[in-house]
Amino acid sequence: MSEPLAVLAFSGGLDTMVILHWLRNRGWRVATYTANLGQPAADLDAAANRARDLGAVDAFVDDIRSELADEFFQPVLQLHARYESHYLLGTAIARIPTARGQMRYAKRIGANVLVHGSTGKGNDQVRFETIYRVLQETRQYRLDEFEIFAPWKDSEFLEHFPRGRDDLTEYAEKNGIPEPRAGAAEEHPPHSKDANILHISSEGRELEAPEEDHRNLTLLYTKPWDKTCDIPERVRIGFDGGKPVAVELRAEDRSLKGEPLRIRCDESIRPVIELLNQVGGRHGVGLVDMVESRYVGLKSRGVYEAPAHSILLAAHEDLESLVHDHRLLHEKAKRAYDVAEAVYQGKWFTQEMQSWLAANAVEQRRVTGWSELRLFKGHILPVARSSPYSLYSKDLVSFDTASAEYDPQKARGFIDIQAVEQQAQMRQKREMEGS
Repeated sequence: MSEPLAVLAFSGGLDTMVILHWLRNRGWRVATYTANLGQPAADLDAAANRARDLGAVDAFVDDIRSELADEFFQPVLQLHARYESHYLLGTAIARIPTARGQMRYAKRIGANVLVHGSTGKGNDQVRFETIYRVLQETRQYRLDEFEIFAPWKDSEFLEHFPRGRDDLTEYAEKNGIPEPRAGAAEEHPPHSKDANILHISSEGRELEAPEEDHRNLTLLYTKPWDKTCDIPERVRIGFDGGKPVAVELRAEDRSLKGEPLRIRCDESIRPVIELLNQVGGRHGVGLVDMVESRYVGLKSRGVYEAPAHSILLAAHEDLESLVHDHRLLHEKAKRAYDVAEAVYQGKWFTQEMQSWLAANAVEQRRVTGWSELRLFKGHILPVARSSPYSLYSKDLVSFDTASAEYDPQKARGFIDIQAVEQQAQMRQKREMEGS
């Protein structure tokens, strides 16, 4: 057996710096993998330098922003997935390309041990380790003498850090490990943050009391509603085959403000997300404070900021109402719960998920056009929409016009037939009550 080489998923935050130091002190050879996911204000090169200073044999920063945006976020957006009706899955989506990128890097340098810093109480341990194990079955990512090491499930590590972050902080101070800099995925107390181009999540400390509000939380993507713009703003999102390809900012009178953002169909949607995070953030949209059900059976409380995702979701749903029939819309609404749960639980590579993605690709062919939204004080209101493939007919639906295609007098037969089954059930009920 060759000498083990581990690859640590490294954020540059307190947890992963301590884990790296702790492993090196035990004689491990460790390389670090840092995913560039569009974390705001993050100096990832500085994080890599800190990893080298702490003894990493190599420190790799991988720009996977476009992978995240195009390969994973876009279909989740199109499938309208919301976990437990609220959470837009920003962290869950990002874990897929992160774990895959870590494994791709490990394969390249000949590593065989994958290490992550996820706690034993959270969802990320499930996501990372599931993806590792699934991709280990592929020729492209398979590692020789493959192992997973999860410090927060290791008895020796837990003995050293029984109080969690408090012990990590003490260990860092004792061993001269520098404090994480602003923009790292994790902060010092009172809150732990996970950040990427899709969202920012905040958990821990005072947020662990669900009866307390989040007034002391520092928001990074969204302004508090009382500090938002006092004038509404409109944003028109253009779609081509379900892909957001244009953003136009408009005033309340619908006049164009500045140059629109347009991308080609073969380009990444990342610029669209980045712009809408700015636009939505100044209006305070996309903020969610919720209690959710972790996959491991625990309830947790999180505060999420996802302005771009919230705007794009509202626009996409609005446009789909114009081009899909009611049966497909109803089916999509039911399917969205299952999709969200699969993404949340790290089940991206299941047959079921792949079938949903294939069906979605067909459905999106007709999702072309635009939706116009009004943003104001934390609210998103669709106000107009248009598509060359619209099912809407003003001539048919108007109360003021007659149409040869739709004869209201024929509605009687349709209604009579629909009532037959319910009439029989009501007669049955009458007989049962009279017996």
